[in-house]
Amino acid sequence: MPTSADKAAATRQVAARRMDLLRVRHLKLLQLVASTGSLTAAAQELRISQPASTKLLQELERAVGCSLVDRSVRGGSLSAAGQRTLERMRIAIGALDAVAQAGATPPYRPLVRIGTLPLVGVELIPRMVALLSERGQLPRLTIHESNVAAVLGMLREGAIDCVIGRIDSDRLEGRADELRITRLTRDDYAVACAPTHPLAGRRRLALGALRTHDWIVAPHGTHTRQVFEMRFASQGLQPPLPLIECSAFHTNLSTVSTCPLLTVAPQSAVQSYVRLGRVHQLDLAQPFASDSIVFMSLRDLPELPALGLVREALLAVARAGATAA
Repeated sequence: MPTSADKAAATRQVAARRMDLLRVRHLKLLQLVASTGSLTAAAQELRISQPASTKLLQELERAVGCSLVDRSVRGGSLSAAGQRTLERMRIAIGALDAVAQAGATPPYRPLVRIGTLPLVGVELIPRMVALLSERGQLPRLTIHESNVAAVLGMLREGAIDCVIGRIDSDRLEGRADELRITRLTRDDYAVACAPTHPLAGRRRLALGALRTHDWIVAPHGTHTRQVFEMRFASQGLQPPLPLIECSAFHTNLSTVSTCPLLTVAPQSAVQSYVRLGRVHQLDLAQPFASDSIVFMSLRDLPELPALGLVREALLAVARAGATAA
């Protein structure tokens, strides 16, 4: 008589065989049902008949062992199980897209898809590219620059392989255990002005001395604005109301170089403009907060060799920068 362990093993084998039969269209079908809200519309996108799409869905549901779509007179929407399944399948779809991109242009080079915050493009990425190029190890790179929420969403959907940026606990939504996180460095926030600004020659400036000057700062809802306002609030001071709001720190730094405004930006960006002679970094008695810059990838996925090269190069340039500082 088969034991309960034998029966469980047999059940797992059947489930594995069903999963082996799944094709790319099965994965795309669930994604399209989620985006269109209709099995009919999903079938049209796949250029297959309605009966064929129903059969694909039934095969997919048999493979995972539960109902994935709730049907209604208005169409169809993913069930709770369907939503969880799609989260995993999006990673597979993203990986398949990466395979197509990687092999599109001879000679073949491995492809690494990176999501970054704007601050990373100032120092870390250029130095990482230079190091890998010098070593003869530079893969093909696609770099997507956006905010924390957007790049983390792309990572979870499999649209990118890694994120280089800061940790935002609000955006992680309690799912940090899904990520493989490597700390790279820290980037302080600094205040910049034109070299001719009245404050440029002063030392150990108190925050109160900055309140009466005009500012160009990122808008509400951004991390930079939060850092800006919290620094003043922590000293019991009302944060200055910016004269200009702009989310692009390159624009802000370029603007203060031409007029008597102040701005706050990552120190790596401020220093790049200081080296060009365009701005001056104020000497503050109490500096603004700093952020940890990290490398993040999905824990459940094995690290591709090219992705490992990128991570190791980032660590090397981060260590070199810390030593130089």
